[in-house]
Amino acid sequence: MKEVIVSGASPVLMPRDDPAGKIVFVVIFAIVIIVTFTALMTLLAALFRGQTGRARAAIADSPYKSVLTGLIGWAVFAALAAWCYSRAFVQHLLETEIVHGYLVGAGILTAVPLLICLLGAPGLYTHIGHRIAALRSSEMSDLACVVAGSSVAIVAALFPWFGWLVVLPLLLFAEFGAGVRSLLR
Repeated sequence: MKEVIVSGASPVLMPRDDPAGKIVFVVIFAIVIIVTFTALMTLLAALFRGQTGRARAAIADSPYKSVLTGLIGWAVFAALAAWCYSRAFVQHLLETEIVHGYLVGAGILTAVPLLICLLGAPGLYTHIGHRIAALRSSEMSDLACVVAGSSVAIVAALFPWFGWLVVLPLLLFAEFGAGVRSLLR
């Protein structure tokens, strides 16, 4: 008889040694992430066609400049958010009142780069999709290119270690850079 762990918080039974269940969970989780991310990028590309076109042009013109802009932008926002978080929590450790403005500011400084990434991401994935279409020597619409590009990019980002430590940061830097450069065009 298998030993089971019963959580006090929920009536869910979780087998202790069930590698097949863990594998099925990881596969289903990955499929849900891929489909959800692709749907989000397609929706953003459909809603913001002009912004997507400008972001794609920024990536196509100079991808290295977009990645460098993203790297610098993420570094600036991360440093400012870390400063706000540290100011708020140092005051807490000194048993003085927490200044909630620092926490709000840190939250805003954390959210702004992610929102800028959402502006540049459909352009990046449209560009990746057009490159995939060129490899296959076929014509695809912009929305089909977004689907193909975002699917390939998220699958690459899901690979352990290389995807997490190389592909995902490069995608975030490129998205941020394309978003900033498209806003300035």
